[in-house]
Amino acid sequence: MPLDLLIRMSRFTTLTPRQLGALAGIILGALVVEFFVLESTIGISLPSDRYSAISSGEIKVENLEPHFITQNHRFTGVRSTGVHPDLMLREFFLEDRTPDLEGAPGATVTVDGMYGDTVRWSFREPGVRGDPITDNIYRVVKYGCCGVPNTYSYFSLGNGRKIRTSEYELPALEITDLERSLQ
Repeated sequence: MPLDLLIRMSRFTTLTPRQLGALAGIILGALVVEFFVLESTIGISLPSDRYSAISSGEIKVENLEPHFITQNHRFTGVRSTGVHPDLMLREFFLEDRTPDLEGAPGATVTVDGMYGDTVRWSFREPGVRGDPITDNIYRVVKYGCCGVPNTYSYFSLGNGRKIRTSEYELPALEITDLERSLQ
């Protein structure tokens, strides 16, 4: 079929320039709205802001009690070992704390192990803080409440899986044994 016949048969050739502009505006508007909906609901973002972080804090009063709500983002680089490549840890700490109460029941730590623009693994654990304690192990601390001891959860930086939970902080010798078990 000749090209000019295809062009004449196309429905878009019958649109006026004003209609074409309106159609382009509708498509562009729909893409912008879709981006903001995805960004705000499930956290899908453009690759350019995968390595940026914004933290926030607020004080709310519920039942005459103040609640300190913090959302902290952080990035930590972890060098390559035989267990995993170089990783950038994207960490998110959420805490809702009432000063006169022990513990922080609404606290979570979320960690994504990223290599380039790819998230290789992810985990979420109840806790207030977390840190890589070696090049292969990440520890999350959940404070105890009402006589219950703190909980320490240990994760592999190779695959993000939980490898141990304890009611006490592991001594250096046990951390070394944990690292050996990962190799």
